[in-house]
Amino acid sequence: MKDYEKEIAQKYLLPERPFLHGMASAFDLFGVLSQGKNEQLLANLQEEFRRQDRDMETSAWRKVGESLYRAMIQYEKAGGKDNSR
Repeated sequence: MKDYEKEIAQKYLLPERPFLHGMASAFDLFGVLSQGKNEQLLANLQEEFRRQDRDMETSAWRKVGESLYRAMIQYEKAGGKDNSR
């Protein structure tokens, strides 16, 4: 298991008290023990997705900028007009 997989498992999937929580949840017929945990899990997942979207968008725009810069350099090397002066 890779580091980021362990981090995700620890952050989202593994309960704090696996054995005791499992035993209690077996007798928790009305879901009283898990109230609030689902909301926290959802909030954590939403924040993680927002961060990933922001990182992907930043990366995409960075690549666009790098491509544009390379195209400008190639254009100038090919004898194109230099408008920077």
